Amino acid sequence: GGVESLIECPFNSSHMFIPEPVRTAAGVVPGFVRVSIGIEDVEDLWQDIEQALAQI
Repeated sequence: GGVESLIECPFNSSHMFIPEPVRTAAGVVPGFVRVSIGIEDVEDLWQDIEQALAQI
């Protein structure tokens, strides 16, 4: 395990080879985003998330 924060879409990354019905049953659906928080300052994280969301 690392200490960095990660944001990923497991549907088409870590879970992409799991059959789609199994993924869906587990709640891993298109558009699902997993956020793993590291040791960064919480205000820095909020700013990063807000900046990213403003791009879509």
